[in-house]
Amino acid sequence: MILFKQNRLYAAKPYAPRCYAIWPVLALLLLLSGCTVKLISSYDEKTDNAVTALQKDVTLFFITVQSQAGLPECNYSNHIGFYQQAKVDLSAIAVRSKAIAANEITVEQVELLQDSLTALEQLHQLGCFTPSQVDNLRTSFDSSITAILKLELAKKRGG
Repeated sequence: MILFKQNRLYAAKPYAPRCYAIWPVLALLLLLSGCTVKLISSYDEKTDNAVTALQKDVTLFFITVQSQAGLPECNYSNHIGFYQQAKVDLSAIAVRSKAIAANEITVEQVELLQDSLTALEQLHQLGCFTPSQVDNLRTSFDSSITAILKLELAKKRGG
């Protein structure tokens, strides 16, 4: 393009191509700013509620067994119902956790809790628990359940 400046001819500098070159960059930035990377699943209220209900049942079991120490009522055969119900509850939590995308950590924690329940049942089949055993077992289960709940609550805050 030829322009006149103070009665002289000169060629205008091509600023227009640089101006248009910025638009693809701006469009890319806009597009990327709308994307979020999600590395873990969102909070699941049903998992939270089910794990909390399981915690209450497990605590009741340990309180009951501790109060029965040294009595015939402490035998495994008197607590089969608890083990069956706890297995059903944990199975439901596990199935739900596996159905949620990007939920591998919760799935792993629930599987570890299922393993702990199986070990507890096998230990109970060998005989009654002493009060100190109950304290240690209860602390272990509380820690496992607390870890699951902490993760779910962290998801709630983060998502």
